[in-house]
Amino acid sequence: MPTPIYRVVYVSAASELFSKSALLELLSKAREKNNRLGVTGLLLYKDGDFIQLLEGERTVVQALYQTIVKDPRHRGATMLLDGEADERMFSDWSMGFRDLSDPAVQATPGFSQFMNSRLVAERFADDPTGCLGLLALFKPKF
Repeated sequence: MPTPIYRVVYVSAASELFSKSALLELLSKAREKNNRLGVTGLLLYKDGDFIQLLEGERTVVQALYQTIVKDPRHRGATMLLDGEADERMFSDWSMGFRDLSDPAVQATPGFSQFMNSRLVAERFADDPTGCLGLLALFKPKF
């Protein structure tokens, strides 16, 4: 019987706004580390807010999340969801990424005003599993 995949979804705010180059550097390092650790996922960024899904082996994902919580570049990290899944949502991506504040993304047909609100925990308070639906919207975009 295959080992279930462990999944964490969290939101956080950047201590300082990230420039495009800083985001690309963060993404490059995350992809390298995640490849080494067998972690996959997706990171969305919008105007200083992050929502991220990490998936992999339980102890590895939990340790990675704790590293993120302690990272001074993040503040207010709040776990929205954690638990096991039968399969990965983002099996092909060491870290998919989308900058929702990018004007090119906002000009995409179908881009919703929903995406213009902040990526904060309160947004998902009534339905924490709704964050999976939001993240799944970006899967075919890569």
